[in-house]
This record gives sequence, structure tokens and C-alpha cells, in this order.
Amino acid sequence: MPNAERLMLKIKKFSQEVDAFLIAFIRRDCQIPNLHDALLYALGLDEDDPALRGKRLRPALGMMVAETLGVPPRAILPIAAAVELFHNFTLIHDDIEDGDAFRRNRPCVYMKYGLSHGVNIGDFMLIKAYRALLEKTRPPIKPTVRLSLLELMTDVFERTHVGQALDISARNSHTVAIDEYMTIVEHKTGFCLAAPMIAAALLAGASRAVRGALQSYAKAIGPLFQIRDDVIDLTKGKGRKEVGSDIREGKRSFLVAHVSSLCTETQRRKLYKILDVPRHETSDADINWVASLFKKYGSLQAAEEKNRELLDSAFQAIKRLPAPLKELLAEFADLLVRREK
Repeated sequence: MPNAERLMLKIKKFSQEVDAFLIAFIRRDCQIPNLHDALLYALGLDEDDPALRGKRLRPALGMMVAETLGVPPRAILPIAAAVELFHNFTLIHDDIEDGDAFRRNRPCVYMKYGLSHGVNIGDFMLIKAYRALLEKTRPPIKPTVRLSLLELMTDVFERTHVGQALDISARNSHTVAIDEYMTIVEHKTGFCLAAPMIAAALLAGASRAVRGALQSYAKAIGPLFQIRDDVIDLTKGKGRKEVGSDIREGKRSFLVAHVSSLCTETQRRKLYKILDVPRHETSDADINWVASLFKKYGSLQAAEEKNRELLDSAFQAIKRLPAPLKELLAEFADLLVRREK
């Protein structure tokens, strides 16, 4: 069986375990309408269709790293679930902040439950992430390690919100450079990807050098993941029933940062004029014009080239890790750069 196929099967297996944990974790509470049912809806666990649940890459990655380091995957399961809960909290609020109406091919949370409930549901998702971090495990987590895990996740939560603030602020800028874009996505994506891996290393008692290598690896694959996302949005869509959603919401993507450094001043003014209008006023003709500008200046190819650089950086970060762990992480990075959805 090819390595990529084996990796996908393992991701699927661990994703199913995370889903089972999340369902039981949410349903054991006294069920409050427009709250607990909404958590299941946001996580795609209200139906049997796996396409509604996202990729579950973050928790699966943490469980695979744990297993490779000799930690029983069940020991990291609550932590992996906490990362997934936090990630989905950010998606709920992202959709509100961006004005997106769909997520994974159906109405996003605030569109289904209303804005007030939507904000509260997102907040509750974050609270449940912390609750998951406090879950008892077998074998039990030492108090000192649990404190380190709480510090790790709190740092991730802080840095992700810093990234979101930078991202929102950038939407008012007409001079977003590639370096600025990279800082944003490192904060919004890189630290959340690193968290489950570093959590696994903490549970395994791995050295500071191993944890540092995992952080450096995530610093490369986080932006790689997001740049690939930028390309997918323009070429295939991201489960939002339309291609070019990033343009409609005025996102300063890698493609925007690249093209704005090369195009004429007249083209740049038109580009940002399109990005700055409310999404409901953005026409298909506007989307096509921006897409043609990206094509004219080779922005899609530049994105692919940047991802090859980041892939090389990821490989460099893990070259001194134990062979099984290095092989796993190399295969995972390769999977990210080739993904189509």
C-alpha cells in the first residue's frame, strides 16, 4: 500500500476516534437548545456525512505523533479534541467576521441559529475546549505536564487571536506585502497545527530539542497549508458553494500580496476597490477580473513555488528527529501540499 494511502487511512481512523469522543463529550451535558445541538452542527456531528466535519487534520496529527513517540493515542485524545474544538470556535467567529454564509456546503452556524446565538455558540465552543483539556485520562497526566499543556494551549489561543487581529486590520490596507501575509498565517495556522504535536511530545517526555523541531516544522507547514487554501479557494472552492469566496470577503491572500507587488498602479487600485466592497456587491465579473490578474502575473505559480520552499524548510526542521517520526511528518507535509480540498 502506498505511503500516502496508509497515512490517509490512519488519519481517517483517528478522526473517527476524535468524533466519537466529541459526541460523547457534548452529549453527556444537560442539553440546552441552540447550544449543544449547535456544537454538534458546527462540528458536522449532527449527520452521518463525513464531508460536513472538516478534515480533522490537527487532532489526527497529534495522535499519530503520540503513537510514534510511544504514547497511547487514547492518552492524547482529550487534548486532540480540545484543539479541534478551538479550531471550530475560530471558524464560527471567522464566518461572522467575514460575512460568509456557508461552511462545508451548508449554512454556517450564525446563519442557521442567528447572530446572537452564533456568537454565544462560538464562545461556548472555546469553553468546551478548556473543559476537554481538564479531562481525566488513562494513564493519568502528571499535574506538571497538565500545567504545561494548559500553558501550551493558552499560548496557541493568544497567538491565533493576534493573527486574526492582524488579518482583520490588513483588510483595510492596500499595501499588504508577502512578509506581512506570512506573519499573519504563521499566527493563525502555524501555532494551532503545532499544538497537538507538541502536546504529544510533552506526554512522551521528549526533549526540548524535539519540541523545538516540531515548532519549526509547524512554522513551515502552517503557512503552506494556508497558501494551498488560498489556491483551492480560487480554483475549486472551499465548501462555500462558490469559487473566489476569499475575493468576495476582501481577504488579503498570498495571491493578493504577490500580485499587488507586480501589477500597475491602475490595476492595484481596481484590485483593492473590488476587495473593499461588501461581499454581496462583488459580481462574478469582478471575481473573473481578479482571477485573470493573478494569472497574468503568475500568482498561482508563485504560490506553488513558495510552498515548495516551505516544504523544504519543513524537511530541514525534522531532519534530526528519530526516523519513524521524521518519516511520518515528511509524508504529512507532502499530503498538505498536494491536497485538493
